[in-house]
Amino acid sequence: MSWFKENNFLFRKIHSLLGIFPVGIFLIEHLVTNSFAKFGPEVYNEKIEWIQGLPYLLAMEATLIWVPLLLHAGLGFVYLWAWKDNSARYRYPRNFMYTLQRITGMVAFAFIATHVWDFRIETALKGIPIDFDLVAAELTSPFMFIFYVMGVASTVFHFSNGIWGFLIHWGITIGPKAQRWSGMVCAGIGALLLYIGMDSLFAFVR
Repeated sequence: MSWFKENNFLFRKIHSLLGIFPVGIFLIEHLVTNSFAKFGPEVYNEKIEWIQGLPYLLAMEATLIWVPLLLHAGLGFVYLWAWKDNSARYRYPRNFMYTLQRITGMVAFAFIATHVWDFRIETALKGIPIDFDLVAAELTSPFMFIFYVMGVASTVFHFSNGIWGFLIHWGITIGPKAQRWSGMVCAGIGALLLYIGMDSLFAFVR
């Protein structure tokens, strides 16, 4: 643990980098792919079948998604364990956003774990094909639909706000003006991804 503390700055940079590359890139791809549901089951199923038919899909998922995601989540839980919430005492906007980043990280982790189990592990074990009807059936439950709304919203916020932190940790936005502008850009990215995510969810239940 002392070695971890001594290299805390390095681990912070790695943690923020993994949240953007490749995890964040996969999030964008996943949201965009799901958005094809608005064009109907046939179009959505065609996109899913193309992805499922990629060679070495499991190896690519493991190396480019699951390992980086688990490393990012693992470091996140280490920081969460050492985190002390003082947003009620020091009511600065960025202090509140830092607290919200930790909370949405926990919600996003629970959501992603459930989503992976339902649509990657359980379907593989049972030999069930992933298609429009399977997703639509999952979302017919009001509880699951609300869970997905909260999960998508939390994941999008965690990613878009994480971009702001990434730019600081990597010395890209140094001054207050640059950080203020990057904050507005990140908010715009978050709003766009949230719209895509919510539009996709409602496309499955219409």
